[in-house]
Amino acid sequence: MIPISGLELMPIVRAALERGQTVRMTAHGGSMLPFIYDGETVELVPPRPSWRLGDIVLAQSAAERYVLHRIVKIAGESAFLRGDSQNYYEGPFPPQAILGRAVTAAGQGRLRRLDRGVWHWAGLLWLHSGWLGFYLLQLVLGLRRLGRAIPRRWSSSKKSLPAKPCLKS
Repeated sequence: MIPISGLELMPIVRAALERGQTVRMTAHGGSMLPFIYDGETVELVPPRPSWRLGDIVLAQSAAERYVLHRIVKIAGESAFLRGDSQNYYEGPFPPQAILGRAVTAAGQGRLRRLDRGVWHWAGLLWLHSGWLGFYLLQLVLGLRRLGRAIPRRWSSSKKSLPAKPCLKS
């Protein structure tokens, strides 16, 4: 694998999304915790013609910086974005600065739909939680660490499943 800098990669990503293609990228950083973790694969599709609050979008700021954040406010033709673990928002971002929209995140053996269903509604709830979101984040991260710390032999299940499915003819 050859590492490519964001400045070299983003023109390729932009061109692919403008052609209507789907792009998969690795997310870096912790600004979208607990919905997107560092190192997870995010699937991007072209942005919607009209934005929705709660959509997670890839945007380019004026300083050639790229962020994958949630739309928290729409003012006319512009959008304001915020990372889920941040308490401030950035913007305004004009329509041409929004490159794509995240639809899935995959990591640690799980795939999550971000644009609809449970994870979308959880994101909207998170969006409107305000300052309480910081405390919810600490709770989620604590539970996640606790889940990793508990050995499998202490799990509540007494029966173990076979490693491979048994097929009888």
